[in-house]
Amino acid sequence: MGIFSPSAEDDVLVSASFPETNPFGLVVNGEQNGLLLHLVNQGTKNYTLVSASASYHDVNNHWATVKNASTLKYNVPIVAGSNLSAPYQVYSEFRPQELGLTVWVNLQDTSDASKGLHQLTAMNQTVSVVEPTSSWFDPSLLFLYLILSTALLGGAYAVYQTFFSTPATKKGGQKKKVKAVVPAEQKSVYPNVKPYEEDWIPESHLKNRQSKLKKKSTTAGGASSGDELLSGGEVTSGNEASGTEGKVRSSKKKGKKN
Repeated sequence: MGIFSPSAEDDVLVSASFPETNPFGLVVNGEQNGLLLHLVNQGTKNYTLVSASASYHDVNNHWATVKNASTLKYNVPIVAGSNLSAPYQVYSEFRPQELGLTVWVNLQDTSDASKGLHQLTAMNQTVSVVEPTSSWFDPSLLFLYLILSTALLGGAYAVYQTFFSTPATKKGGQKKKVKAVVPAEQKSVYPNVKPYEEDWIPESHLKNRQSKLKKKSTTAGGASSGDELLSGGEVTSGNEASGTEGKVRSSKKKGKKN
């Protein structure tokens, strides 16, 4: 008999089952597990399938309610003498175990809406909650593997470039030739100025200049052997120089007397 009306349970037969793709009635975590609701109106009244609900129960604790499942609304009429099949889904997020599953439908008598809803049980059995089977062709897993492999390859390449990389050379072992840079010849600031000529310089000035050069060379030790540079550019020994100087002095004295 129905909970709210004794006639609804007698008039309508309700059942629920898993589809042929799930012959063992497994409830997979993280997925929408499909069910099929079957309703047969054997009476003379018309009813409306308002909604369907479900709940999970603890089979080891007197069928205590663990969690209520979602409610799906239909509002589909079931006329007298007809039948109806409707899909329903349950969702699970439990650890793998055995749980009780209760599924019921809410019907309404269209001839007398004041009587309220009639709740009829469609399924009340134990089901196995399992984890989903992993697959290598799962798009999300493939994307994750791609990201991880890219990160690993990038890290390996960075380590190789940092610690094991060698300088790149040209093909054939040829080294790159470096051209020597030759400094350009500096041009004179005054290109029109020519070196001086000694023809127009008086001999007295040239002798004074040469005597200064003698003193510098003597001080630097360039003429350590006693050689001296005369005004004509010839190198003579010390004795010859002294004899020459004597001659020059005697000639100067004669010139003064004259």
